[in-house]
Amino acid sequence: RITTMASNNSNGQAFLGFVVPGGPVRTDFTPTDSTKLTLTLNAPDDLPTPLSSVSDVVCFLLPGSPIPPTHGLLIYWQVVTPDFTTGFELLGALTQSRPSDVFRTNWSQHEQISNYTSSSHARVVLGVSMERLEEIENVVAHQSQNTRLFVAQKIANDLFQYMQSFDSGTAGEGKLVVPTNIFDRWMTRFTSRYRQDANFFMKNQN
Repeated sequence: RITTMASNNSNGQAFLGFVVPGGPVRTDFTPTDSTKLTLTLNAPDDLPTPLSSVSDVVCFLLPGSPIPPTHGLLIYWQVVTPDFTTGFELLGALTQSRPSDVFRTNWSQHEQISNYTSSSHARVVLGVSMERLEEIENVVAHQSQNTRLFVAQKIANDLFQYMQSFDSGTAGEGKLVVPTNIFDRWMTRFTSRYRQDANFFMKNQN
């Protein structure tokens, strides 16, 4: 029964854990209804700062979890600061067949979070929802597709901006004049910058 998700927590029986590598394990999720839980983490108290430095987190089901084999958990995150509040974005999923996982936050690639250098208080809200396995598979597959497309668009944009930097505007509207070895030069530059910061092209705001 799905209702055991809330009843287990209300009886003090934890079944879901969260940890930032090097930090303490948190299991104090709060039920909001029969199929949903939340956990609020404060920075800098519970999380390192800046938040963009947190690249990975670990989530896991504890022994005795009430999650049935036909269901799993979708885990979302939201960042709340005095300056902005993000929407809820998918962190990952857990099932009985995969009861633990290391999830990438991608916070260093998030424009608002990566640019947020204030020492002011910030909160990360984790939202957990129990869903059928079919729904989980659809949501995770959709996120994967969107992520690959987004990365491809960022790389293409970096190339376009690099090509624009060589254009003098003499070719007329809608045309670029660039060196014949432009792609080799861009790849050399891209590789060098990537080795220094693997997410540099994701931070391009232009």
